[in-house]
Amino acid sequence: MRYIGDVLLYLLTGVFYWWWTAHLSVFGTAPNFIFLAALSAAVMARPVKAVAYGFFLGLYLDLLGTNMFGAYALSYTLMAYCVYVMKRHFDMSATFSQLVTAPVMSVACMLFYQVLSLSMAKINPLSLKNFLVEPFLNAVAAPVVFYVFSRLKWKFEIL
Repeated sequence: MRYIGDVLLYLLTGVFYWWWTAHLSVFGTAPNFIFLAALSAAVMARPVKAVAYGFFLGLYLDLLGTNMFGAYALSYTLMAYCVYVMKRHFDMSATFSQLVTAPVMSVACMLFYQVLSLSMAKINPLSLKNFLVEPFLNAVAAPVVFYVFSRLKWKFEIL
């Protein structure tokens, strides 16, 4: 039963991200709820499940995009592992930590994806507008996503 909840959470996260970016993006920018879900899972779940969430959520973004297939999966998997290493030293469940971790890891993932795309495919997929605005939108939305995921973990034992 627990795995069914994990799959449903994955599917609902994907549908919510798609709906939000299709209907509520402002000037073409919106918080990256897939990234925030992977970050929340990396903070709350055990290491194997956190890395699996990061991989499959990144794979979802790869399926939506037209650039290098697998680059988001790799970057979100590495992000989940880095958060796992960091959470032993920091309290990632605090709101301030979430407000700091979300933009820092968002910029790190975007830079990693950019370097990977430029070195492997010789394309530049990242717009300056998204690079400058999205980390702040992620920081604003991070506590909300963390709260929703913590309630789901507490109530339904998902993650």
